[in-house]
Formats: sequence, C-alpha cells, structure tokens
Amino acid sequence: MSEYVDMCFRHKLLKMNFELNIDCWNSVNPDIKRIVSQEWQTIKYMNDDGTALNKEVDTVPNDVGGVYLFVLKPEIIPKYHVYIMYIGRARKKTSYSLRKRCKEYFTDTRPELLTMRKLWGAQLYFSYLPLQDDELIEAVERELIRVIIPPCNTQIPDYNVMPAKPAF
Repeated sequence: MSEYVDMCFRHKLLKMNFELNIDCWNSVNPDIKRIVSQEWQTIKYMNDDGTALNKEVDTVPNDVGGVYLFVLKPEIIPKYHVYIMYIGRARKKTSYSLRKRCKEYFTDTRPELLTMRKLWGAQLYFSYLPLQDDELIEAVERELIRVIIPPCNTQIPDYNVMPAKPAF
C-alpha cells in the first residue's frame, strides 16, 4: 500500500460550519436580548503565539458567575471581523467563577474546544458578562446558544433537525 498526501488536509482542518439561522435570530427572547446588550468585558485568551494562557486571564472576576463567549477575532476588519465559536456559563452554586471556568478551558480535551485552541489560539478571545443569579445565567446561556448556534457547542437547545428518511 502506498502512502499518499492529502493536498487539501490543511484546508479541511481549518474549515468550520456556521449556521446563520435568521428564524432563530428573529425569535430571541427580548428580556434576554436586553440583558446581553449590557457591556461585556473581553480579554485575549491565549498569548500571541497561541501556546499559553494570556496573563489577562487573571483579571477575569473570581467572585462572580456569568455567561461567556469564546470569540475569534482575526482583526482583518477591526471590531467587525469576529466569529462566536462557543458559549458557556459559570454558575456560583457549583463553586465556579468566571475566572475558574476561563482557566479550565485551556486543558479541556473535548474535540471541538481542543481544535478551537490549537488552530486559532492566537486569535482567541474570552468575552464575559458577569451575572449574579444562577437561574438567569442558565436562561441567558441557553437562549444565546439556541439563537446563535455556535459551531463548537455540541448541544443546541430546541434544535429541531428532521430525522433521516429513506427517499424510496
């Protein structure tokens, strides 16, 4: 058996599917939209070569929960060229803080998150919205995942995909 080289391997590796579902966008809960319209904080997640956590991680609050996003910012068109890759939450009742959750992702081995860090770490940012109420945190996270459908989240609430049926 001869060895072969996949000339498109890098291209395939860097490809990510985004679902741009306007029906979901138009159905966003207005109360959640008002909450997430508040000022988010953002830090660069990894260092400039994408091999270690950025020192800014230590500025993320350690005494509050909230909702967070992992965002790619290639900065080709500053402020406008961004991709929301993952949405998560840190609930206080489970002894998590935004900083603790932020740091845990550096060693997370889930395939989507590992790929996100390994391929785009140097352009990866952590944006967060501190919130106090755990029920609100869960509701905000659920609604954002449902309407944005980030490519690295594997569980999408209320995601209705029709089961496959034989054509004939």
